[in-house]
Amino acid sequence: MKDNNNNNNGNGNYDKIKHLVEVDDDILAVFIVMSSQIRDLYIAKGAHVDRAYIGSISATLNLNDNNETTAADSEKGTSDIYNLLGELKWVVSEYEKIRILKIIEKDKIVVVLVNSNTQLQHTIDNILGYYYDLDDSPKNLF
Repeated sequence: MKDNNNNNNGNGNYDKIKHLVEVDDDILAVFIVMSSQIRDLYIAKGAHVDRAYIGSISATLNLNDNNETTAADSEKGTSDIYNLLGELKWVVSEYEKIRILKIIEKDKIVVVLVNSNTQLQHTIDNILGYYYDLDDSPKNLF
């Protein structure tokens, strides 16, 4: 099931994840959160989830599109931690019924819903490897 609000998102990495949803039975859905709204939702065929379920998950997790840095955090010194560690790139949340991968980018969060009864290495590692894979060939260093 495809439920796109914006077919021309210009994000090749998102398209890669969308392709994984089409071919991997363990990946239930993928969507982008921008400005606290769900965009570019793609639900796998045969997945027992719908847009209402996705909306409930998004609301429950209070997904937003910033890197969780607020003015209050800056006043508390949290910004120093971000300077030390760098930006948060992704988070995996494991629940009894579902696994959620959030890939955090500057202007959006890519959310991937995965069956919880799979091996972490076979799903999350594959998704992240595919998402961050460079399309350019490596340069010859010799």
